[in-house]
Amino acid sequence: MNLLEKANTFVQDNKMNMIETFRPTYHLAPEYGWMNDPNGFVYYQGEYHLFYQANPYDSKWDTMHWAHAKSKDLVEWEYLPIAIAPDQPYDKNGCFSGSAIVVEDKLVLMYTGVYEENGIVNQVQCIATSTDGINFEKHVNNPVIDQANLGEVGTTVDFRDPKVFKRGDTYYSVVASKTLDEQKSQGQIFIFSSSDLIEWSQASVLLEGNDQLGNIWECPDLFEIDGEDILVLSPMNMPMKGNNYQNLNSSIAFLGKVDWETLSFEVKSYHEIDHGLDYYAPQTCLDDQGRRIIVAWQQMWGRTNVTDELKHGWSGMMTLPRVLSVKDGQLIQTIPTEFYDRLSTLGDDKEEFKEQHLIENEKINYLKVESASELTDLSIKIGNDTEEYFSINLEENVVSISRKYVNPEITGEATYTNERSMDINPVNAIELVIDASSIEVFIDGKAMSSTVYFDSPIKTLEIHSETKETKEVTMSEIN
Repeated sequence: MNLLEKANTFVQDNKMNMIETFRPTYHLAPEYGWMNDPNGFVYYQGEYHLFYQANPYDSKWDTMHWAHAKSKDLVEWEYLPIAIAPDQPYDKNGCFSGSAIVVEDKLVLMYTGVYEENGIVNQVQCIATSTDGINFEKHVNNPVIDQANLGEVGTTVDFRDPKVFKRGDTYYSVVASKTLDEQKSQGQIFIFSSSDLIEWSQASVLLEGNDQLGNIWECPDLFEIDGEDILVLSPMNMPMKGNNYQNLNSSIAFLGKVDWETLSFEVKSYHEIDHGLDYYAPQTCLDDQGRRIIVAWQQMWGRTNVTDELKHGWSGMMTLPRVLSVKDGQLIQTIPTEFYDRLSTLGDDKEEFKEQHLIENEKINYLKVESASELTDLSIKIGNDTEEYFSINLEENVVSISRKYVNPEITGEATYTNERSMDINPVNAIELVIDASSIEVFIDGKAMSSTVYFDSPIKTLEIHSETKETKEVTMSEIN
């Protein structure tokens, strides 16, 4: 039995032993074992395919495989066999993150192969191809990008996460790295070009970081929306700035312009993508409707791994995918219509209240609070029957979230707290998306994503407002 067959057999033999207490209903979680970065997010033959970093043998990080799921509507996911395993000399220590592209009727994966040699961990870029979207064959010329493509501008240490795309007749791949100065490490993104996905150019530096942008960059994604070039990436150890970058490991969007002659990126502005407690390594997909959709790992490094510590047999989940647009120099994230299409309203279509509103229902997956006037001095508590609660508070032009009154507690780095805040413009609506261990807040085109593990199911939502204007509440469950 080869390594791929071994991994798939292990998952099928053990997945029935998982404890389902915190398993989400409509957020993609691993079939069994560990999940982190989304990989290969692509629209292929009428369906969304999403691969992900996986350890099929345990609910903690270890030697990485690529697990695989697909969906017709971004809500209900079907598991497919694990796609690639670390079974070659160039990826024997792990098949790290990467991306996918459709070439004619084939699905092509580009991933980072990891191998250790003479005590040095090398990371190189590799190709695997499928004609059916399920079974993949690694290319005989792997690795297709290695030290020979870097020359003197970089090394294969911390060189990973290729995002491949096509522009005109040319394929491009952006790959994350760091600068060579070991005394002052900074993030760096390389870009390579190719006519066939096998022979790649020498590296060009697309963008280099600085002291305010972390010391290592991961998971780059380069795309265009409405004439605006956008580079998404995840910096480590980015310094806090006001209510921004408080997770230590962040995800940011640079807006600007690519010079396709020099293969360089001119930055006009940048901002944090999600202000929640759990959001990392986002990747986007362009679908058949021309929508640019983003999804991320809804967890965070360096924090309590609750389901692993409880020996539930799985760990990690993805955010709800979101549709991207650009407005006033900011990425705007909206819930896809497919999610709304799956909702059934609970109770009356809309319930009105002014100052207080109590909801007791275990089925709520979606809540919207809106007003004809500006929402201010609004608080929402999502709780259970043991007086634990997750809170959302809207005061003036700041929305704050907190999970410090929820058990099991999540702890982390010295700088970590269980609370975050986000600056917003005046708004008249707030949306909540609620799953078994996930709460996502959507407000004014911005999002705050967090895992939350209640020791008994969510039962109540309490809404309180200091203002006497009439508000409307919509509650729904997913079906």
